Amino acid sequence: MKSCYWQWQEVLATEFFSADHALQSTVLYIDDEVARSLAECHGIESSLSNVVATHLNWGDHERSIFSHVQDECTAWAKRGRVTPPPTLPLLALSVLAATRMASSDGMLRSNFYGRWNQVLGEQSGSSRARRLEHAFQDVAAMWETLDSWLDDAGGLYGASTISTDEYYWKVGFPISQALVRGSDRHILTRFFAATRLRPNNSDEVSGRELLRRLRVWTAGRDRHLSPRLMEELASALDSGDTLIASLIKRLADDWDGTLHEPERKHQRRAIGLRLVVADRGRRLEWLAEACDGIDETRVAVPGGRTFTLRKGYGGAYDGLESLHPSRQQLEHGLHLEGEELVLEWAPREVLLLRLHPHIGEWVTTDYFEPGEQHWILAADSAIRAVRSMVDALGGRTIREGSAPVPGWKLIKGVRAVNGLAFASALDRGGDHAHVLEPQIRHHAALSGGLRIAPEYRVGTGLAGHFLRGGAPDLMLPASDSPDGCVEVVLDGRTEKLRADPRVPFPLCLIPLDEGEHRVGTAHSIQVFTLHDGLHEGLPPGTGTLGYPCDGIAQPELSDVTGSKAAVRGAAATGTISLPRTELLRSSVLEAVLLDPRGGVRRAKHRSVPAWMASRLPTAALGPCLEIEVPDGCVWLAYRTAARWSVRALAAAADIPAPAPAPDDYAWAYAVLSAAQRLQDPAWLDYVAAAEAISGRRGA
Repeated sequence: MKSCYWQWQEVLATEFFSADHALQSTVLYIDDEVARSLAECHGIESSLSNVVATHLNWGDHERSIFSHVQDECTAWAKRGRVTPPPTLPLLALSVLAATRMASSDGMLRSNFYGRWNQVLGEQSGSSRARRLEHAFQDVAAMWETLDSWLDDAGGLYGASTISTDEYYWKVGFPISQALVRGSDRHILTRFFAATRLRPNNSDEVSGRELLRRLRVWTAGRDRHLSPRLMEELASALDSGDTLIASLIKRLADDWDGTLHEPERKHQRRAIGLRLVVADRGRRLEWLAEACDGIDETRVAVPGGRTFTLRKGYGGAYDGLESLHPSRQQLEHGLHLEGEELVLEWAPREVLLLRLHPHIGEWVTTDYFEPGEQHWILAADSAIRAVRSMVDALGGRTIREGSAPVPGWKLIKGVRAVNGLAFASALDRGGDHAHVLEPQIRHHAALSGGLRIAPEYRVGTGLAGHFLRGGAPDLMLPASDSPDGCVEVVLDGRTEKLRADPRVPFPLCLIPLDEGEHRVGTAHSIQVFTLHDGLHEGLPPGTGTLGYPCDGIAQPELSDVTGSKAAVRGAAATGTISLPRTELLRSSVLEAVLLDPRGGVRRAKHRSVPAWMASRLPTAALGPCLEIEVPDGCVWLAYRTAARWSVRALAAAADIPAPAPAPDDYAWAYAVLSAAQRLQDPAWLDYVAAAEAISGRRGA
């Protein structure tokens, strides 16, 4: 019969390092409850503590206490390291000791060795206890061997989460495995989904940034994470890669985008829902970003409606348009499940929004971007604290109004343009200060600036083209050096800057010439260009009249041929009026303009000026089209691949009552196509008129 040690070795290998864990993060989590359960389930008579204690070498003082296990490791290595190393019972016992770390029995919470001696039945302070502590360096080496074996196997037996840091070093290995229970792993995959982390952390979000997001996600709400993990989360330092930050990052790097659901064989993907404030703050929508490999699927509210999702424009799913965000959903959460996909909205009192680059609407975001404009959607219960927090930023006056859902307020125009005021607001803290926290970066980045055009040459690495004097701000990475300085490189020149990484450094304060510039750190360089304008000289077709300018423009219009400095333009009399225009997304498939008398006109966008088309490629012209609006047209109805939408072209008081003819069927069809997209009383009158026409046609 096999010894109890080898029985435990086989049980632990099967439970934590079998082929069932292939390509999944594996954690050797053993506490008293798990140890008892495994012993009972597999009929092992001796406890884990007794088995390891009897396997120690106390007699030979010339050799390590763990020499028996070390000899077995040597034989294992000669056999080719095919199975897990024969150290699992010893390593599991060290994790058991780490799970007992708490301020009790006369021991401090940080006293690992006291618990280590305790599980092996030794009295702290005795000679045998001191030998155990001294020999723990051998246990740390065994942890490193297990970590390298898992890595060498390429994930076939699970992806390693074994971590440590400079502070803990030796004891950090078992502590890293004691921080995350099996239930924690399921909840953490929900957190990764809610924070919209990409599979395998392809965006390389740092451990420090993940820790910041996890604190935000758990702020003021019980996510049912284990008390030990929550204690470590609260006490971990923000500087450097702490043990908990390193562990969370390893879990994130190995996360494949699925929920930790062994009963479903880890098949379901998960995505965090985002909230869209559309139509200039008058309407709310849900946004679900599409998963790679799932172009169409079905999800349902538990016990309720089912929705068919299809991958659409901007890498997002269409199909949730009829699910209107409500106060109940915002305050208590929303959960939709399917066989392939789970969508979840985590409730919170204060939401930060930024303009989405593709859909052109305001969408919830995970972090504040200094220098950029934001909106804040806040519940009435938090609005006073949010007002105080936003006022502390200084800068431009914000605008506050009612939100599209009762019990909430919408604050527009929130920016941080004063670095000192921004840092002071963050340091002051408060219940909702996390909303203003910028992303913690390990790489330099550029933000803001007076951008002339985005970079359109693929592969050049340029961040964009900016107007000279309006250079972007430099976002510095967090510093790990004792002096808090970051070594910055600008066009080959190096200088140390002591700056708050949360506050951008304004490059516009440095006189820079036209042309290409390189800025950042030794590990991350950003490239951008500065220009005095979009073009050199005058664009084709520019007139010869203007206002000569020599520091100050002259008040009289005169001839300014040649290269003389001048403000050029056109003087128009009061009788000349420019055509009215509206902006429309270039992805619109069709658009019609409606007047109250039953007229329907197909919208046509204005052509791009020749001088612009000759200098910028199509990809750099932007996502919007400009269309002319004839007099009398009061509604714009347009269709995308997802749905019809409608937009008012005049104030509600200026929109006349509908007066179509009984046979204006094209007008009625256009109105009814977008009938449910707007609840404005004026629009509902038009819908009623269109329904009346539709009824006559059917007769």
